[in-house]
Amino acid sequence: MYPIFRFFESWCQDENRHGDFFAAVLKSQKHLLNTFESKLWCKFFLLSVYVTMYLNDLQRNEFYATIGLDAKQFDKHVIIKTNQSAGTLFPVIYDVENPEFFNLLDLCAEANQTLINVEKESSQPFEKFVQKVPAYFKMASSLIKLYLLPVIEMKYSWTQEESYKVV
Repeated sequence: MYPIFRFFESWCQDENRHGDFFAAVLKSQKHLLNTFESKLWCKFFLLSVYVTMYLNDLQRNEFYATIGLDAKQFDKHVIIKTNQSAGTLFPVIYDVENPEFFNLLDLCAEANQTLINVEKESSQPFEKFVQKVPAYFKMASSLIKLYLLPVIEMKYSWTQEESYKVV
């Protein structure tokens, strides 16, 4: 596995540059962060990132185990750190310390695994659809509950230089 990690630092720095660019664009357009709608979009964006990562990584649990990591614990750590970082820019962030947050992510992961398992079975399309409906419902209801969880409001003020500062 070692050769992979030779490229890890440059990959991380590249991701950091993307984040810095994204932050600069948002900071230059105050209206993108100061409205009720912007808070809804920030919640949607963060939830999309967290759910996508969590579901994808749990599907690759065996890979993480081969390099000595527990995928779920790793993702929890990454989500907490990402959320803290998002708090330096976004007007709202999720309260990822709320136990309900990861409980609902786990329900999404269970539903996702059910969908994968049903798809692998060799049954008729209509039968697959019927088997998937409860998982779709579980996934959708969990995502809605996640989106509706209370958030942490970030307090910012703009300085003369148009930089974001925590109040």
